[in-house]
Amino acid sequence: MRIVCLIILFLLSTNMELSAQAPGIAIQAGLSTAYSKDENVTKSNQAHYGYFIGADARLLDGDMYFIIGGQYHLTSLQSSSSPKFFTNNDWKIFMGRLGLGFNVFKLSEGVVLRSKILASINFTLDSPANGLNIPGYEAVNDSFLGITTGAGLTLGIFDFDLDFQYGVINAYQFRPKSTFNSLTLMAGIHF
Repeated sequence: MRIVCLIILFLLSTNMELSAQAPGIAIQAGLSTAYSKDENVTKSNQAHYGYFIGADARLLDGDMYFIIGGQYHLTSLQSSSSPKFFTNNDWKIFMGRLGLGFNVFKLSEGVVLRSKILASINFTLDSPANGLNIPGYEAVNDSFLGITTGAGLTLGIFDFDLDFQYGVINAYQFRPKSTFNSLTLMAGIHF
């Protein structure tokens, strides 16, 4: 949690220094659902549920801008069939995000439909000591990669986003199907 606070403070200070050209920072929170093609990682008709907090800085003014940010996720390493977003959160991940955001449709200054394309490096901060307790799945990699896209709606100072992250690098060593795809639904305040 201390890491998240330091990152948010850094992003806020960066935003203050770049305020002449930057549209601002978005503080966000939401729910996440992740799944893997590997049946040992995610059982059939199950997913990994959790929640997160984060911040994204939007740099440069206009209809296209840079995004740099991070999200702190608490999710379940074991998959489950029912959405348990706030229980069994034994896997802690920090997702560093960097890429481009762009306005798709601007109804007014306060109402904007947005999209993005981001690279995400996901760092495992903590996970169960024995992983999934299956041979070959005892330890999650220290980091894995993903590509994120999504759609967002800005209504005044409020942001609502639905993002999809496509897993690029496996989360378990030598297990090529253990990439994680995830959906996140988030709400935030942009200032």
